Amino acid sequence: MSFECDTRTLARLEWPRLAERLAAEAATRRGAEACRGEIFQATRAAVRERLEETSEARRLLDGGEEIPFGGVCDLRSSLGALGRAAALSARDFADIRLTLRGSARIAGLMESRASDCPRLAALARTLPDLSSLERELARVVSEEGEVLGDASSTLRKARAQLRQLEREIERHMATYLGNSSIQPHLQDRYVTFRENRPVLPVRADARHRVRGIVHDVSSSGSTVFIEPEGVVETGNALRLAQTEIEREVQRLLAELGRAVSERSLEIEALTSTLGAIDLAMARGRLSRRLGACAPDLREDARLDLRALRHPLLLLEAGLSEEEVIANDIALPPDARCLVISGPNAGGKTVVAKAVGLAALAVRAGMHVPCVEGSEMPIFQAVRADIGDEQDLRAGLSTFSARMANLAGIVAAAEADTLVIVDEVGEGTEPSEGASLAQAILEALVARDATVLVTTHFNSLKGLAAADSRFVNASAEFDPETLLPTYRIEIGAPGSSGARWVASRMGLDASVVQRAEELLGSEDRELEELAQNVADLRNELDAERRLAQQARAEAEKLRSTYAERLESLRLEREKTLAEMKADLAQEYTDARIQIAAVVRALQRGEGGPGRAANRAYQKLEGIRENVEAVEREHAESSPASGEQTRVAPEELVPGARLEVEGLPGSAVVVEGPDRRQRIAVRVGAARMSIPSDRVRRVLAGPEARASGGSANLASSPTEADEDAPGRECDLRGLRVDEALDRADAYLQHMLGRGEPRLLLIHGHGTGALRTALRAWLRELPQVADFGPAEPGEGGNGVTFVRLTH
Repeated sequence: MSFECDTRTLARLEWPRLAERLAAEAATRRGAEACRGEIFQATRAAVRERLEETSEARRLLDGGEEIPFGGVCDLRSSLGALGRAAALSARDFADIRLTLRGSARIAGLMESRASDCPRLAALARTLPDLSSLERELARVVSEEGEVLGDASSTLRKARAQLRQLEREIERHMATYLGNSSIQPHLQDRYVTFRENRPVLPVRADARHRVRGIVHDVSSSGSTVFIEPEGVVETGNALRLAQTEIEREVQRLLAELGRAVSERSLEIEALTSTLGAIDLAMARGRLSRRLGACAPDLREDARLDLRALRHPLLLLEAGLSEEEVIANDIALPPDARCLVISGPNAGGKTVVAKAVGLAALAVRAGMHVPCVEGSEMPIFQAVRADIGDEQDLRAGLSTFSARMANLAGIVAAAEADTLVIVDEVGEGTEPSEGASLAQAILEALVARDATVLVTTHFNSLKGLAAADSRFVNASAEFDPETLLPTYRIEIGAPGSSGARWVASRMGLDASVVQRAEELLGSEDRELEELAQNVADLRNELDAERRLAQQARAEAEKLRSTYAERLESLRLEREKTLAEMKADLAQEYTDARIQIAAVVRALQRGEGGPGRAANRAYQKLEGIRENVEAVEREHAESSPASGEQTRVAPEELVPGARLEVEGLPGSAVVVEGPDRRQRIAVRVGAARMSIPSDRVRRVLAGPEARASGGSANLASSPTEADEDAPGRECDLRGLRVDEALDRADAYLQHMLGRGEPRLLLIHGHGTGALRTALRAWLRELPQVADFGPAEPGEGGNGVTFVRLTH
């Protein structure tokens, strides 16, 4: 079923003004005409398709990209002239050429954006490929609408001949101007043209002194324009060349006309599609200008427009988005009619029209000036009764004309119909008008129509209390300033505030008091109740705003403190890491010192005993400091209480662990003691940690041996398995792991009595080789070391000769 909305409803809702604003966003004449034309979509599927196109256009624009419509022209008049066998000018063909090139440019751009804009890209794919015709046009006419000089060999030769004749005439005429026998008879020394022939301005009294053909006489009769006899033949040749050029140009343009006529249907389809793309982009531009979005149009959608603004207030009144009051307009799922009451000039009609325009905009595939989360049905018909409907020609009063209009609306109303009625029942006796208004609204709701009505009748305000299909809404009125706020609140009736307005407008206080006395008690109570509800709502709104402000400030403070806490945590982590690195270096240095002392003792040197004791004490102090740093790091770690308990029997020497607070992994040196502390090695450092800091076992001692890392506590049997022969492969290990493996291997080979062994470290950066040889230099058990023989690996292998 197609969409229904008569022209009078469109005018009442001011749709033509919005359509003009949409047309102003179009880049082409055809796109602008489409904006003003039959823009409403017939089916729900088409509505959703057009809305998706608008969303894609909006994404392009928000991303800083525009579709280039430069050069695209309206070709309907040119195609029509060709259909009538009329000739086109070079300018007409240039417009066709530019349009075809613009179409190819747009098609290419949309194809490159197909992933982001699939519907617009699919629309652009329907543009016919007329590149061959565009090339033929480009061969003959320029972009400026001139026939190119080399469009054909005939034209090229004719124009070359023309230029030669023009130069020859210029020489002849210059000779005449310089001739002393002719100069006295000239009115002035210049050459001009008459009837496309070169002439000299000769004084009328001396015209017989210059032989030639008279082509013109000045208006005063004092000057005669004569073509000298000596250039007549050359002038004739020039005229023939010009005629030849004109004939060739007409021939070329006729050929182009035939070529264009053959593909006129494709060109018409192309321009139509370009107009559709331009229309989609115009909808996207207007959406961006309004800060609009697409409401949810699911099948069971209800009327729920959040932060709705009237588009013409944004576009024509010069107001910003912040200055236009946004209102939430919603109907509960079971309700069908929103009754908006409140003071005159309070914004009731503006809001009702805004809802009507939103329904029309959706049907036209346009976004609505509301916010995300809004939803709206796709109405099959929109009908409105707004304003003065007096018809003098039909002899109808305002009330009669409006009743005739409402009768038609009630008769045609059905489900999926939106009805907007402004001041229903006004214009007749109030009680009779109110009862008639209520009957009309009940009839519309019974037909399942969606209705927005504005009213001052108290009886209509009371409908919501007795019938769940009706919901009250009020236009706010500030009793202190006696001015409307233009805010609409759903759920409560509004006060008309007529007496306050009359008082503010200067009506005598006694008259206002008398009006209040005459007001019926029921009406007075309802008016006072509505005002009390409005006052209470204002107080609640003020409290809500204060609460929101306090919550926003609290969120801001929380965010600030969270950032500061994170910054402190990162700084602490950095400091602890630096401390660990320094301690590890000191530990390594102390270890080297101890090795040097041990070597001296083995050589029988008695002096270094105290140095060994100092180095040992220093090493123990460093180890205690490392353990303290690790404990502090573990206590400060957010996840310190989340580790998984590991069974003590898994903490065997050689097992590789993940330890809370330690980077990388640690290797068990000794299992848990009676205090449940285990000795582990991390890099070159050895430390004691509580067993409850172990998160998990990464690998057992068997996996560690097969992975290439030596277990410092391995037995000789295990060492035999780990290191067969006299070679120890250290490639792929970190320096600390390589030193540990080499140390264990060297001790094992000493026990076996091997005199010489090979440490394979590879070339790489040389860091491992350097560290390994520095360590060997400090060992007393090493008699000699150096690069291996070329056949053994050269400088990628270090040989070690041991002392026993």
